[in-house]
Amino acid sequence: MDTNQHSPEYFSISEGGPAHNAFVKMRLHKNQGRLILVFLCIAWLPLVIITAIEGTLYSGVQMPFLKDIAMQMRLLVALPILLLIKFIIDGKVIDLEKYFFHTLMSDNEQRLTLIKIFNRTRKLANSILAEIIMLLIVIAATISFVKTGFFSGLQSGTESWMSSEIENHTLGVAGKWVVFISIPVFQFLLLRWIWRYIVWVLHLSSISRSRLNLQPTHPDRAGGLGIIVHTQKYFSLVFVGFSIVVSGEMCAHLLRDPGAFPGIRGEVIGCIIICLFLLLLPMLFFTGKLIKTKHEGLLKLSNLGASMSNKFEEDWINDKSIENKVAERSVGTSMLHDYTGVYQSLEHLRPVPITYKDVVSMAAILFIPYIPIVFIHFSVGELIQKLVGLLV
Repeated sequence: MDTNQHSPEYFSISEGGPAHNAFVKMRLHKNQGRLILVFLCIAWLPLVIITAIEGTLYSGVQMPFLKDIAMQMRLLVALPILLLIKFIIDGKVIDLEKYFFHTLMSDNEQRLTLIKIFNRTRKLANSILAEIIMLLIVIAATISFVKTGFFSGLQSGTESWMSSEIENHTLGVAGKWVVFISIPVFQFLLLRWIWRYIVWVLHLSSISRSRLNLQPTHPDRAGGLGIIVHTQKYFSLVFVGFSIVVSGEMCAHLLRDPGAFPGIRGEVIGCIIICLFLLLLPMLFFTGKLIKTKHEGLLKLSNLGASMSNKFEEDWINDKSIENKVAERSVGTSMLHDYTGVYQSLEHLRPVPITYKDVVSMAAILFIPYIPIVFIHFSVGELIQKLVGLLV
């Protein structure tokens, strides 16, 4: 087996599959700006042109295109994020895989095991069947929404830029474009990233069951696994893309019904908790290994401590003069002090490689898409008063 070809440097969680192969043929897979521009020209720009011709771009109906905050957040914010995060996540994943490969795998046999895990993950991420299923899900969802009239107009009966000029509850040209092209494109990209996150979770699960060279006295107090959660923080961008869509719908609902804020607030908290749980769940895979590492480390340090204590008593608790003891330098008091610090640090080794700060920082990232809801409900003056009240 060519280990160089299958090494972490060649590992990517986002590449592969028919969609990526199409990007490669169009030479878009390495150009972030051009990739985003192409998708905006497909999903957003035609809507601008069509609604401008129909007179519903900024006025003409109760809900013109540019004032549809939910659709603008979906196409102008969430869509570019789903395209950009590939370049962010891949780099962090490769760095983490190098760490697993070179630091936590101690010999060639173990590294071959990791290479097998790499190959299995690649096959799942590159699965043609998976992308076909995603495409079928998008088609089924589109047909279902059209039949139920979900996109034909706003639920409140407000005239929308998506509706036909002749009949309000029938899709117009802009409505058909967004329903059959713009939204399916976004849904496919979102499902593609959801699938890749599932593959990543399965990848971490496989690694957690392999032999890892964990270090009980590692300063991260997680046996050397604390770095994993930093990669998970970047995967939170996948959930941010989804949350932007949810936030856009909530903002639109709040603008129609300002009294709905208490219910929306509860939904926001629920969404953040669910996303946070899904991001932190893979960390639990390593709990068994960390508990075992802590037990073995404490046992080794206990044996070492007994030997050091015996040696200390032999050299210091005797009839020799203090001058001779210092001159011989057989054992130093600082050595015992250092050992005590290491032992106490090991006692605090975490069974899950997560800290409180990690949880707070990830929750803050997941909250960002919902900030517009706060500014819609509260004025700037009210927000300043509340912040001052918290600080005083």
